[in-house]
Amino acid sequence: MTKSKMRRGVAVAAALLMIVLEILAVRNEGFLAGKAVLALLLSLLAGGVIALDITIPKKLSPLIFLLLPAASACCMEFFTHVPWDLTPAIFFLNYLFYLVIYLIITTISGNMCWGGMFAPVFPALVGTVNYFIVSFRSSPLVPWDLYSLRTAASVADNYTLDVSWRLYFVLMGFLWIAILGEKLRFSFGSIRRRLIQVVLSAALMAAFVSYVQTENCEEVFGLDDILFTPNVLYRNNGFMVAYLANLQYLHIEKPQGYSADAAQKLADTRMAAADKTSEQTDSDAADDKSEKDTDKPNILVIMNEAFSDLSVYGDFAATEDYMPFWRSLKENTVRGNLYVSVKGGNTANTEFEFLTGSTMAFLPAGSVPYQQFLNGQMPSLASWLGSMGYTTAALHPYYSTGWSRDKVYQYLGFDKQYFRDTGDFPDATLLRGWVDDASAFDKLIELYEKKDADTPLFAFEVTMQNHGGYSKEYEDLTNEIQFLDATQEMRSVHQVQTEATEKYLTLIKKTDEALEELISYFEEEDEKTIILMFGDHQPAEYITNSVLRVLGEDTTTRNDTTDKLKTSYEVPFVMWANYDIGEKEVDAISANYLNSLLADTAGLEKTDYQKWLQKLEVEYPVITANFYQDADGTFHSWGEEKQSGILNDYAILQYNNLVDKKHRISGFFQP
Repeated sequence: MTKSKMRRGVAVAAALLMIVLEILAVRNEGFLAGKAVLALLLSLLAGGVIALDITIPKKLSPLIFLLLPAASACCMEFFTHVPWDLTPAIFFLNYLFYLVIYLIITTISGNMCWGGMFAPVFPALVGTVNYFIVSFRSSPLVPWDLYSLRTAASVADNYTLDVSWRLYFVLMGFLWIAILGEKLRFSFGSIRRRLIQVVLSAALMAAFVSYVQTENCEEVFGLDDILFTPNVLYRNNGFMVAYLANLQYLHIEKPQGYSADAAQKLADTRMAAADKTSEQTDSDAADDKSEKDTDKPNILVIMNEAFSDLSVYGDFAATEDYMPFWRSLKENTVRGNLYVSVKGGNTANTEFEFLTGSTMAFLPAGSVPYQQFLNGQMPSLASWLGSMGYTTAALHPYYSTGWSRDKVYQYLGFDKQYFRDTGDFPDATLLRGWVDDASAFDKLIELYEKKDADTPLFAFEVTMQNHGGYSKEYEDLTNEIQFLDATQEMRSVHQVQTEATEKYLTLIKKTDEALEELISYFEEEDEKTIILMFGDHQPAEYITNSVLRVLGEDTTTRNDTTDKLKTSYEVPFVMWANYDIGEKEVDAISANYLNSLLADTAGLEKTDYQKWLQKLEVEYPVITANFYQDADGTFHSWGEEKQSGILNDYAILQYNNLVDKKHRISGFFQP
């Protein structure tokens, strides 16, 4: 094949690819005439320019070469926000990274045209991956996502990679950068000279990566250092600088003033006050009886995938209530608002907080402890109940390797594990390819019926029915719930998202029905049983944005204040018993405190750590990765508070428990 034929072939392929992406954008976001015409012209023009065997003059090539990394940096930011959000200094810092990438590829190949043509491929691929990750879970790509590749791959086929106009035009930008790069003409000399240049370029990259992780870089360039809002961090610091700076957080730093002796002292000195709080709580939980009932109830905990009540954003009209049974529960019920640290994904983090009493607030932004930090025995709700004579079981109707649960559940002290891929849900009904909640709850009943009559059961189940992938079409699911107030314009412009949200609400209705069946079963049982169910997080923003549109709210200002931000991390919880536990409404609680509330409700003696946490809860009723609530009920974004007072004490105790295992305080976290 001649060079000219190859060039024409590449031109046609590039133009057709962009036209296909344009068609997908129209399919997803609707036909917008101006954008559609512009996209078609740019696609055809790109093909035409590629086909032309023209070059940029040699004298001008170095200048163009220096501009291409800046264009790549702009396009990378455009994936999720706008590049002018960056200060000139921070933009220059990001520019240096792309420049070194260009230099490395150019010096390896020996010609600017190869560097200019292939260097943009890297940010284009990484940016596209980040774009879809943000759309799925509402938070950006972080270094420790590499630990979660198996989990991501296992659920990927249930997501739709929807092409938007934004994605199309950003990729078009990268294509034009590559086209200009291919037209450059400038050689870099002998192989020996190029080898020296490659080594120097690689050294520059290593130096750059090290430097962006230093306090000096942070101070000189004015980098954002608020780790616990990754979206804001990436917007303010630029994608590459934020990502590379996050590499330093792959390991947990010691809290201020940490030592094993300091942790032991805290455990000793804080207990007197914690005991007083616990005594009063125990008295309330026992309904003021002089003696607690010594019968240990069965405890069934359901962390329901993406279960939430979207009315937290405001009341909206629907064809029917999507959780009528949930709202009807009153007698022998403790319920309230649970605040979690994640949204749209990273289910395992809520699981970690609930089971251990730890918080994501003191861990690297975007990290997943199950993947990074749990590599040995860890005191948990399971091991504590096991020490009290409970049979403990963990259930998840999906892959055992997801979030490394097959290993982690052993570390947390579960006696038995049940997964779909190990054949433990053989007769389950599938919905959208996931085991439905009705079948998942039936497994709980099965374990209860098979257990030893003299041994109480603790079962913890993480469901799958409501997992993401709402925008796809399924033969076994139709939208039973529809918005009544959705305008024709909304359905026209945001059809996929609107219908996806209605599909999500329909799934929540099915969960509500399954819960009713589960509770109806245990209402007839004599053995004391408590059922706790809560959501792990809200669905991704493309789902919740539909509700905001129906309510006439601006989706771009949803997180402008802490009061707005907290709404995105609010899910409901309900604790029901088939015996008298009294009724209670909890206005606000975070996942790290929930197992202590469960212990009180069940009338069980708590660990010293649980008692200490209840002391903390008085001062800080809510602690999440993104915000906290003070004793007055006011929500705040994080500042320097974490490094002082009882919050720093919490960080010290958590570090001792999670990281400094050799010096873990004996008898504090576990009897």
